[in-house]
Amino acid sequence: MKYKMSLMAIMGLSMVMCMAGCGETNPGNSSAYSGGSQISSSADEGDIVRNSEGNVVYKNVSLNMWSVTTGDDAAVQDDIISQFNSAYSGMINVSVTHISRYDLETLLNNTMEFDKKNAPDILFNHGSRTAEYNERGWLLPVDDIFATAGVPYDKDDFVDSLLNTVTIDGVAYGMPIDCHSAMIEMRTDILEKNGYKIPTNYQELVNICTDAAKKAADNELWIRGENSTGVSNTEWRKASTADPYYAFPIAYGDMWVHEFLGYTAIEQNGGAIVRSDGMPAWNSAESIKGLQLLRDWIFPSNTSANSTAMSKDYGSSYDVGISPFRSGDALFTLEGPWTYESDRVGFDKVLRSDGGRNNITTRSLSNMLTLNTSSKNSAKIKGEGHAVMFSSTMTSKTKQCAAAVLSDFIAYNSGVEWAKSGHLPAVKSVYNSSAFTSDEAYTDYIQYWGNPTDYVVVPPTKYYSYVDTYFKNALQKTLASSFQSRTVESIVNSEYEDCLGYIQLYS
Repeated sequence: MKYKMSLMAIMGLSMVMCMAGCGETNPGNSSAYSGGSQISSSADEGDIVRNSEGNVVYKNVSLNMWSVTTGDDAAVQDDIISQFNSAYSGMINVSVTHISRYDLETLLNNTMEFDKKNAPDILFNHGSRTAEYNERGWLLPVDDIFATAGVPYDKDDFVDSLLNTVTIDGVAYGMPIDCHSAMIEMRTDILEKNGYKIPTNYQELVNICTDAAKKAADNELWIRGENSTGVSNTEWRKASTADPYYAFPIAYGDMWVHEFLGYTAIEQNGGAIVRSDGMPAWNSAESIKGLQLLRDWIFPSNTSANSTAMSKDYGSSYDVGISPFRSGDALFTLEGPWTYESDRVGFDKVLRSDGGRNNITTRSLSNMLTLNTSSKNSAKIKGEGHAVMFSSTMTSKTKQCAAAVLSDFIAYNSGVEWAKSGHLPAVKSVYNSSAFTSDEAYTDYIQYWGNPTDYVVVPPTKYYSYVDTYFKNALQKTLASSFQSRTVESIVNSEYEDCLGYIQLYS
């Protein structure tokens, strides 16, 4: 967390005293609340005005940002932006439009193609889109903009994989802000009641799921939670013997499965998503091994680690949701980390008279999708990383500089409050700061989501949409009962060839 002495001179002692007293914001690397440090540049500075000290002057600069965040994390982001607008009152003001990830692509494409005058100045979106957006001419390179604004871009302070995803041929096209993935929620009360410990790897997970299924069939598995049997939620009861007990239900219809679980399985088994030339790389033996593990999760084979299904076959469109987990009909569930706080509140209601939220815990996907836990790949987690990117339609150089100041502010203020919403900081000094690691939320659950350096995001590729779409086709077919007659290898190779053909035809 890097403060500069010039803040007092620039902003005035009263503003600095307020910030220190409130403890809300960190100015990040920027020495420039009213402008950048002195710059000597012969480059065309367009509409930039500098004061006598050489600092960029910002006066009522308006920035429009489109953000992929929605729901609870949108509210937290709005609070961060509100802090920025207060700190820069009269200088820079940012307005945010929140758009779901599934709507943003269509809206952005239509706007950039047909309505550029209404395009956003800034995008807060997944960094994996960088190369694709740049190929379409939608982005600005940012290194020179940060230099002109006098805002240091300390690339050594950012997690490598997150920085790489916004970097093309050594040039940055954005600033990474965070990383996130799916995580596992666990019913610690049911695990303890039945003599199980919290699993730390895939084999331990399989052992618990297999034993729980056997106990349930023998009318020996104790569960509790929401139910329609007329007993209290906190009252222990035996799991039903009428149907098999599936300890860890998953379905392709869950975003956590098709966005994170499939990719993590290939990463932890030594596979890769993208080749160095941007083409798909998920047609390897390692990737097939990871996908076979997921097929075995639902459809056990003679060679699988699990002898019984860990999940029911829900079909490709079904979203399992959290209901089985709340009822005790499942020991584990996949969720997004941004839902964890609300899930804890939910358990405060479900088991309010007996521990509430203390009956659940959370863990990352590290080591959970490979049998080879000694591998250097076993801790990897496929993640997404949000990044701030500058639209090529933002032609005002003053606005570009203001966007650099904003980016720095967001990156260095996306700490514990942003992490509570499920987003680990991309800035190493923020994640490793005492303010972050001493927070109660960190010690309670954030620490279990892994270090940001464990996260793997899709490397820059202008073929991202093709690589992603055809991999998801392969994953969906792998998990579908209607494709059980085909081997995982044949499915993967077929989708891979189709992906190559589509790239060659349309890219």
